[in-house]
Amino acid sequence: MAWASVEPGVNLYYEDYGQGEPIVFIHGGGTSHEMWEQQVYQLTDTFRTVVYDQRAHGQSDKPGHGYTFDGLADDLEALLQQCKVSRFHLVCHGVGVYVGLTMALRHPDRVRGLALAGGGARFLETEGERGGFSPERWQAYAQGMARNKVEATAKLVNDGFYYRDPGAATRQAVIDTMLQWPIYATKMLGQALQNTDLGSRVSALKVPTLILHGVHDKKQPFDDAKKLAERLPNARLVAFEESAHNPQLEELEKFNQVLVDFFHDTMTR
Repeated sequence: MAWASVEPGVNLYYEDYGQGEPIVFIHGGGTSHEMWEQQVYQLTDTFRTVVYDQRAHGQSDKPGHGYTFDGLADDLEALLQQCKVSRFHLVCHGVGVYVGLTMALRHPDRVRGLALAGGGARFLETEGERGGFSPERWQAYAQGMARNKVEATAKLVNDGFYYRDPGAATRQAVIDTMLQWPIYATKMLGQALQNTDLGSRVSALKVPTLILHGVHDKKQPFDDAKKLAERLPNARLVAFEESAHNPQLEELEKFNQVLVDFFHDTMTR
C-alpha cells in the first residue's frame, strides 16, 4: 500500500506486488483498484502487478480539476515514474480503456501489450454510427445523478453491469465503491467523455492489443469492440458469451487465462 504524488497536493493510492514483467491495471469509471483483485491474486505469482485508484476514485485524492484523458494519462505517467516502471503491459476496463489508449498512443515504445475490456474508441453514439452509450441512456444517467446519486448508481449497476445476477453482496459492494466517486468529478469526466473519439487515431497504433468484451454488454455494446478491433492493426478480439460489462468477474477463469496467454505471447516477440 502506498501513495504516489502526481502533482502538488494530489496523491494516488496504489498497490505494487510481485516481480517480473510489469502489468499495470487501469479500472473503469466509478470503480477502484479493487475490481482487479482476482486478476492480481492469480497473476502476481508470475508477474509484477501494479493497481491504482485513478484521481477522484477509491482512496486517491479528489481534487476539483484534472478530469480529462490527457490529465489522467499524466497521472499514470507520474505514478509509473515513481514506481520505476519503464516498459509494461496495460490492462484497462471501461473508462480506463481511453486512458490506456492515450498512453499507448503517446508511448508505443513503452507499452508492450494492451488489453482492453468493456471499452471502445468512442464513448457516445453519433448519428449514423453506433459506439458507446446511446445519447438517451447517457442523458438519463446524467439527469438521474443530478436528482439522486444513489438511485442512479444502483440502476446503472443493476441494469447494465452483469449478464447474470452476481448476487446481492457483489452488487452492493460495487455500488458502495461507486458512491465514493464525487458527483462533481463524475460530471467533469462526463464532459470529457462526450467529446472522446479515438477512432481516427488508433489505426496508427501497432502495439499488440487484446480486446476482451462481453457479448451482452449494454453499456458499451459488443459492436464497439468489433469496430475497435477492425481499426487497430495488431488486435485480436475475444468474445465472452456469458458476460455483459464485466467479463473479468463473470468469466473469471477464461479472462485470466486469455490474459496470461497474451502476456506470454507478447513477451516472446
